[in-house]
Amino acid sequence: MSLGQRFELERQTRDLDVMEDIQELQQMAKQLLLAWQEEIARSRMAVQQVTSNECQG
Repeated sequence: MSLGQRFELERQTRDLDVMEDIQELQQMAKQLLLAWQEEIARSRMAVQQVTSNECQG
């Protein structure tokens, strides 16, 4: 993890620590789940592109 990512993780962790509104927490959880699944999809696509290029070359 880069230094910037570590700072962002710390910032978001602190944001979670002070949340008292369950609806706000639920909304954040949904956004994080979506971002996580989108990252998985991008990673799979990148791996497929690399392996496809290796098979062609």
